[in-house]
Amino acid sequence: MTKEQYAAMLKDISETHKAGGNTAACIAKYNERYKFMYIYNDNVFKILFGSPENEKITIDFLNAVLGLIGSDCINNLAYINPALPDAFGKSITSDIVATDQRLDRIVLEVQHVEDDSYNGRLVLYTAKHTIASRIKGEDYALQNLNLISLQMFDGFPNSPNYRHCIRLKNQENEEFYDKQTITLVEIPKFLKGNFATDNSRIAEWLRVIDGLNNETPVSVPEGSPFALLQEKAKLSIFTEEFLVSEAMKMSDHKYELYVEKKHARKEGLEEGRAEGRVQGRAEGRAEGRAEGRAEGRAEGLREMAAAMLADGDSVEKVMRISKLPESEVLAIKANL
Repeated sequence: MTKEQYAAMLKDISETHKAGGNTAACIAKYNERYKFMYIYNDNVFKILFGSPENEKITIDFLNAVLGLIGSDCINNLAYINPALPDAFGKSITSDIVATDQRLDRIVLEVQHVEDDSYNGRLVLYTAKHTIASRIKGEDYALQNLNLISLQMFDGFPNSPNYRHCIRLKNQENEEFYDKQTITLVEIPKFLKGNFATDNSRIAEWLRVIDGLNNETPVSVPEGSPFALLQEKAKLSIFTEEFLVSEAMKMSDHKYELYVEKKHARKEGLEEGRAEGRVQGRAEGRAEGRAEGRAEGRAEGLREMAAAMLADGDSVEKVMRISKLPESEVLAIKANL
């Protein structure tokens, strides 16, 4: 199902649960309507790619994103923060962190929100994992770090590429340090672009995922990681407990806001408000309305923080993305 369809389903489940209705029957209705979950939802993605039982899926996907072949390929993973049953409370960390057979540290995340501070936040996040990859007993020895961000926006609108590999280099493009790599994948650019002849493994993965999100699964080899994902992503596999938990954490207003924000982040003045979102976005884009943009941006950040907390993101991640101080994020969380 699409992001919007997933939001509508959670809204229905939430309302049914609050009214004391039959949530099992409500969910059954959607099982008849849809076959697959929305893959890029943070918690759904964490279950599908962050569970040890799905290691075959994750390994193939990581090798595809990183462009690894032959002896360079990842063969096995040790999950640092695996998705576990009943682990999806408000303190869940949606990012996937693991080490491979070489003890290289790998971080995989889905990034929904873009703003002017995104690059800075990503560098800071990379620094955090660089520190975590330090070899104990060694002053400056670091394990290799691969940080992968699947972007639900175009971070490089002037580039024809949808996959970007970022490393420290000098002005002659000579590599300065090869143990820290940021890989960005622009999902919308791939889906909307002219990449029909792209037969790379990552292109295959993005088509498979898009097919599931649109209820049009592509034909895949039996027993392949693609086929395994298609099986694991079925709505019928996800428990009533999980779906009710997701629905109650994300109330109808907050989930509608959550979806709305992922559609339009560019300088949105009132994009985070339940009323006047369309007008707010127009005002936010209008030149010369600095005061309105500032007011709307502050309100939007608070609304975004509330939506992320309700979606189960950690206080740390909310602070990193929203740039709000810890005290304000904690206050927002206390009022949910």
